Amino acid sequence: RGGDTQSTVSVQPPAITDIDTVLLTVNVTGQQNNSVAGISRDRFQVLEDGVEQQVTYFWEDSRPMTVGFIFDDSAKMGTNDKNYVLKEAAHSFLKNKDPRDEFFVVRMSDLADVVTSFTTEVKNLPLTYAAIGETALYDAVYVGLSVIKEAANPRKLLVVITAGGDRCCSDNNKKTTEDMLKGFALKQNVQIYSLFIVDDISDTESEMVHRDANVLGDLATMTGGRMYNAPNAARGVEALTAEIARGLKAQYLIGFKSTRPQHDGKRRGVKVKVSSPDGAPKLNAWTKAGYYARKEV
Repeated sequence: RGGDTQSTVSVQPPAITDIDTVLLTVNVTGQQNNSVAGISRDRFQVLEDGVEQQVTYFWEDSRPMTVGFIFDDSAKMGTNDKNYVLKEAAHSFLKNKDPRDEFFVVRMSDLADVVTSFTTEVKNLPLTYAAIGETALYDAVYVGLSVIKEAANPRKLLVVITAGGDRCCSDNNKKTTEDMLKGFALKQNVQIYSLFIVDDISDTESEMVHRDANVLGDLATMTGGRMYNAPNAARGVEALTAEIARGLKAQYLIGFKSTRPQHDGKRRGVKVKVSSPDGAPKLNAWTKAGYYARKEV
């Protein structure tokens, strides 16, 4: 559909015929952070390290999603009852879900545990969260990335809610380092959204909590998701998870062939801009921050 300037909505995306096509999943939101459908390809601009690229592939994607909820159930979430927000956060995200959207739940304390396997039924969400033990945050996100490989749906994301404080390799149960986690996330087409709940000054200043906030922020940037600092209040967290869900109703698959054809395996930064129709409110577009060029063996 080379010269087509119309939005395309169909059941399945067209096949990618060129191995060198770089494919981006792009979110576009407008007022109230709702996703905006029906934008034509000529309104998008793709930049690679500041150089504009020609869009060669374009498809509007509203296929069903698979969501992995990664919920902190450690003792840190018991402080000021932060664990109480988890149940309502999931319900809020799933409130207007497509019947085909599926989800699973991983809880983290001393270990990372899949407590709800793939399901489309909201009634299967856990009813309570214990808030005991240490925080196996990196392990839990790694488990979520492993589990979601078996997803039935093409659009995949993780929603992480935590107070931070991963124990990071302090004993034999702890397996996942920051580098391992980031490397694993880069290999998959899974967007990571994080809500970071800290309501105590001493926690905010904690070296571990600060480190984990940076790691989750990096994962969001790398994968095209987002990270939020969430208030410790059910309605505040509910509002953020509902906002994330609204922004995911429709996305865009946008592809380009780099003006730098070298297969050098090096990282290249990408940015996507979108222009609003005349007189319309400003639109906001985001995607992952970069990709690695293919490397000749």
